[in-house]
Amino acid sequence: MSSLFANLNHVMRSRDPAVDQRRATRDLVDMVSHVTARGRTHGVRIINISALGAMCRTEGELLMGERLTIWLPILKDHPAEVRWVEDGRLGIEFLKPIAPRTYDALMALIPPRRTAW
Repeated sequence: MSSLFANLNHVMRSRDPAVDQRRATRDLVDMVSHVTARGRTHGVRIINISALGAMCRTEGELLMGERLTIWLPILKDHPAEVRWVEDGRLGIEFLKPIAPRTYDALMALIPPRRTAW
């Protein structure tokens, strides 16, 4: 019986909100941008970003699972999907990851975050 619980230990850890489960390290940034969904444009402030996605603050009404584009330097309107929405924040996953060289060039153009949220 104990071996069964030992094998489920990864499940218990995965439900712990203190455990960072991201697939890529996020860079803390502070950039005003916009997303377009359903033909409407919504202002966003990008809080963190990685080659796989971003977290933004917005007053726009966006829905989990919704497809959108987010304006990013170099890439312009980059396609993404809303993965979660909570208290004026949303997490988006890029439909196509940003290539490493492009990501480095993009990060050279985005201001780093100077204050804690």
